[in-house]
Amino acid sequence: MDEKIFTVVEYIGLINAFFERQQDIKVVGEISELKRYPSGHVYFSIKDKDGEGVMNCIIWGRNYDLCGVKLEVGMEVILMGHPNIYLKTGRFSFIADIVELVGEGALKKAYDELKRKLESEGIFAESKKRRIPEFVQKIGVITSLEGAVIHDFENNLGKFGFKVVIMNSRVEGQAALKDLKSAIKTMRKQDIEVLVIIRGGGSLESLQAFNNEALIKEISTFPVPVIAGIGHDKDVPLLALAADCMVSTPTAAANLLNHSWEDAYARIRQVSYIFTRITQEFKRINSDLEVSWSSMIDHTAKQIERIRERMMFAEQAIRQNDPVRQLKLGYSIVRKDGEILRSVRGIKTGDILDTQLSDGNIRSKI
Repeated sequence: MDEKIFTVVEYIGLINAFFERQQDIKVVGEISELKRYPSGHVYFSIKDKDGEGVMNCIIWGRNYDLCGVKLEVGMEVILMGHPNIYLKTGRFSFIADIVELVGEGALKKAYDELKRKLESEGIFAESKKRRIPEFVQKIGVITSLEGAVIHDFENNLGKFGFKVVIMNSRVEGQAALKDLKSAIKTMRKQDIEVLVIIRGGGSLESLQAFNNEALIKEISTFPVPVIAGIGHDKDVPLLALAADCMVSTPTAAANLLNHSWEDAYARIRQVSYIFTRITQEFKRINSDLEVSWSSMIDHTAKQIERIRERMMFAEQAIRQNDPVRQLKLGYSIVRKDGEILRSVRGIKTGDILDTQLSDGNIRSKI
């Protein structure tokens, strides 16, 4: 059997192919050198705290922009990615796909800085919040299908004919970033009326992906209202602050979507009850009417006769007191400046008078 002999290119390719399959490798260290090129790619080194181990690292520009962490010399980070040997030089580097900050203090500092930046841009403004529509039926959900979160949501979602599109995604730590961003972009193409992003509670470290600027900008420009059901304790995830509606649990998100339907059903039941009572009362009144129908007809006829007689008397009175009737009898009405004269003391030489007769007016001068 012939022994396999590799060329340098073949062997490096074989090693790199093996390395690329090791996607979940995590390495922690302190940044000792750093340079970002115009291409956006960042070349840096990390070392152990005692300085004994040093490793060259690269993060490509698109991944660096996505991670939302501004690398600085002296910063302690966790890198997730895979090793690589550069064919032209044989140089070993670690290709970082994801960068995480180490330590609660560093995470809190980054959280506060990004929160201030987004607040100044109006990302969290109440005026930008969209109202969750009533009687939603088409729901998009982004969450992990592992664990109790999705079951809590589905078990509490009412039987109102909801059509739910679920997108599976990591939701834990900085490693969830790519999954979440991909899921949100996919959801943009779905026929949904509201987007729900849910996960359980956790530490600031486990919620890093939900404090990412690129992800928050995706949410703030999403075409339909967004509900964030991301459990939290002290520091509310910035994605939840940017969402149109923020609740603390997946169950609360389901109850929110149920509300308008449950309210409508309650109103229908109330109207149905009132209608039943009215129907019952009408049947009782109808029965009473049948008993007293003839007496009511007699009473109504008498009332109509009385009204007719009163109208005749009123008509006679009106005719007798009609000024036009008096004029036809030979009387006249004299006015000065539109006012009726009742005495000669109200006029003087030179006044203009209007005299109204039954068939016309006479204007005269005193």
